[in-house]
Amino acid sequence: MRSNELPTKRKQQPRIATSKPYCSLGAGCLTSFLWKTGDQGSGWRYRFNLFRCAAKGGRVSQLFRPADLMHFVKLAQVMAAVIADDGCLSPVERGDLRRLATELDELLTRTTEPTNAHPASSNPEELH
Repeated sequence: MRSNELPTKRKQQPRIATSKPYCSLGAGCLTSFLWKTGDQGSGWRYRFNLFRCAAKGGRVSQLFRPADLMHFVKLAQVMAAVIADDGCLSPVERGDLRRLATELDELLTRTTEPTNAHPASSNPEELH
């Protein structure tokens, strides 16, 4: 390097890359690591990543398939419940996340029910 050249600055790694995850979550073949940073005084911040882990060979990818969409919803439901249960958010934020987790759980339950599981369609006596 010549004396009149300035050394190039290295990009500083984000704090999240060097800290340990708070927890890992998963649904189907999707996995997410959840980080919790901050403190009581300045407030807590949550960050997460998302990747797909192949059943064969354990390869990871950030390319998803249409079949992964149900797992996305389940993972969002689990993540909302975990963050709400952590207790470090405001009561309003915790309430919002609990409602979201409950509504997503109900949606998943309705979506995965067989179509003939509805009481009216399974009992012909009630149709008259």
